[in-house]
Amino acid sequence: MGKSDKYIHYVKIISASPEKRVLIKDLLREIRKKGLITGIQSFLHQRIEYFFPGYDKSSPYEPILSLNEVHEHLKITLPYAPVPKVSIVIPTYNQLEHVYYCVRSILEGSGYTDYEVIIANDNSTQRIEFLTDHIQNLVVVTNEQNLGFLRNCNNAARVAKGEYVIFLNNDTVTKRDWLYEMLRVFMENKTAGVVGSKLIYADGRMQEAGGILWQDGSAWNYGNLDSPEKPEYNYLKEVDYVSGASMMIRKDLWDEIGGFDERYIPAYNEDSDFCQEVWKRGYKVYYQPFSVVVHYEGISHGRDLNKGIKKYQQVNQQKFAEKWKAELSRKYEKGTNVFLARDRSGAYQHVLVIDHEIPMPDNNAGARTISNFIDTLLSLNYKVAFWSANPHARQPYTQQLQEKGVEVIFGDRTDYLKANMHYFDAVLLSRSSICIPHMMTLRNNKYAGCVIYYGHDLGYLRLEQEHLLNRNVEYDYQSKIAKAQEDFMYEQADHSLMISYEEMEYLSTYVSQPLHYIPPYFFEVATNIAPFENRNGIMFIGGFNHTPNQDAMRWFLNEVYEPLHNKGIALTIAGSNVPTFIFEYKKRYKLLQIVSDISVENLDELYQQVRIAIVPLRIGAGVKGKVIEAMSKGVPVAGTFLAFEGIPKEEGFLYRGQNTSDGLCDEILRLYSDATYWNQLSAFGAGYVAHHFNRHIMKNTFKKILSQPLKRKAAVPLMGAVENLDV
Repeated sequence: MGKSDKYIHYVKIISASPEKRVLIKDLLREIRKKGLITGIQSFLHQRIEYFFPGYDKSSPYEPILSLNEVHEHLKITLPYAPVPKVSIVIPTYNQLEHVYYCVRSILEGSGYTDYEVIIANDNSTQRIEFLTDHIQNLVVVTNEQNLGFLRNCNNAARVAKGEYVIFLNNDTVTKRDWLYEMLRVFMENKTAGVVGSKLIYADGRMQEAGGILWQDGSAWNYGNLDSPEKPEYNYLKEVDYVSGASMMIRKDLWDEIGGFDERYIPAYNEDSDFCQEVWKRGYKVYYQPFSVVVHYEGISHGRDLNKGIKKYQQVNQQKFAEKWKAELSRKYEKGTNVFLARDRSGAYQHVLVIDHEIPMPDNNAGARTISNFIDTLLSLNYKVAFWSANPHARQPYTQQLQEKGVEVIFGDRTDYLKANMHYFDAVLLSRSSICIPHMMTLRNNKYAGCVIYYGHDLGYLRLEQEHLLNRNVEYDYQSKIAKAQEDFMYEQADHSLMISYEEMEYLSTYVSQPLHYIPPYFFEVATNIAPFENRNGIMFIGGFNHTPNQDAMRWFLNEVYEPLHNKGIALTIAGSNVPTFIFEYKKRYKLLQIVSDISVENLDELYQQVRIAIVPLRIGAGVKGKVIEAMSKGVPVAGTFLAFEGIPKEEGFLYRGQNTSDGLCDEILRLYSDATYWNQLSAFGAGYVAHHFNRHIMKNTFKKILSQPLKRKAAVPLMGAVENLDV
């Protein structure tokens, strides 16, 4: 029987009930709201009392099992630990089929096993043995009388053994790594007191991405009924409160506060109240978007605000508003400044960083720089958003940013910039090739914040060099366009970041706006460096989407490597997007090894194994990340003049580039055979990086720029040279 046929089969059986008129009316309402199949699924789940055996593990909407019999194939065994890390408390009154399915989802995808599951049975009329017959190692706390939701939670938490306690509604299904992702927030944020999940409805729409409290004591489930995939719902953030439907708490803090405040008996507002107590004690409440829970809201308490437990939702809001009157007076008026209210960022300064794609720091040097910029701004306590012109969310890099608290948006989002620019204290634009339209948007809309431009390097110089090497007039034309674009950005920015002293000195002769030196990277200098005698071979590391790297290796393999290969010196080429032509050289050089898309861990091992890093660049501009990284690892570098371009060269700088094939070959042979010379350059490089490429210099540069008052710029003049820019 197909899935659609199965649903229709269930509907036929249910419609034979004496209540069929009401049931069919409810079914049609769900279909109108959610479509045919999803509507049927939702209807079936809401009417679970009519379900019968027919469990299908693949769907959260399928009937599970009957209360009247034991299904051997559905028996499950939970992990057991005498003193678990986490205690999961599931309060329930009847709805035992839902409880079973909720527990099963925990077992199958929590991403963690050091936990106990406690069923807080509030004197259910259904046979609780239904659960214990099917679930081994389940802890059940049964109340002799019905306590109501709030007191039931408080009572069950007393038996929790974990360092953390989670309250999880019985009408939920947890998704993959739900528990692990919540726990990770506590491990990485020592001030975390409460962490909540992303809650989505059965039809796939958002229920809540954290809660917002307003001055009048009312609250918003942020994102309600929207798409849960939107960027604004997918970054780790501080929030006013999280829903008790999936809420993880430090147990010691729970005990200190004394559990949920019983003024809110039987239910509602106890979760937002508890979160306010957490904030009051100096801890933080986090929303974790990567902990996802499907919540079938309404199964436990219904949806009618005028009857049953649900009526306390409005009553308790008034109690909450009275208790927290002073704190709420500092909130925004209802529905205003949602951009700031959604992550409690009204007291923070905000920076928007714009680049061509999500930074992949292990892929190329430019991406590492942008990644370091973001980390530095976060360390200065700025709220950072990142806008990628590329519409694709490259993973795991996008999630790595979101886990740091960075909102990440993609593609053509000029609407986002126009709507929210007044919330940003600064906008950092990266690369003239994509950011000229954004600069024009900012200036023409009278943006009042600080515009910072980072061009990476003077890219037009690379094009000029390619023109001279290849005698291609197209490069000459492109270099002129690139120079016009770059000059425009330097003049329109309030401040520009320069990673090369030579380029900074050149631009200062005609750019009127402030230029600031900033190191493009910071590295932790290696302390355990393998000695000279334990190393063999040489290496080149680079991303081959960057054409200067292709040119460098073509020249090196054709003009330099042969005599080195003949002396038994192995060469490893490691990097991303290695072109086909490089693999062709393996036929010529048996000692050539090629490693595509090398991991960070394997690259670190390679740095400990090789004797020399080579950087034979003939085209380039700015500071070369591969040079600085090798030096930080204690690995000497042999390269051309361009390899050492742009970095400070005070008296005592030891490196001398070699631009001829013979000169570079001789330098490699000397370094490869002379242990004294090797040790001298190894020690020099590590010390040089520690002094010139550390996070403190980068941090101080940003602090200097962002603390300066601005001289407001006029709107972009759409005339003259700007009209000719090829954007």
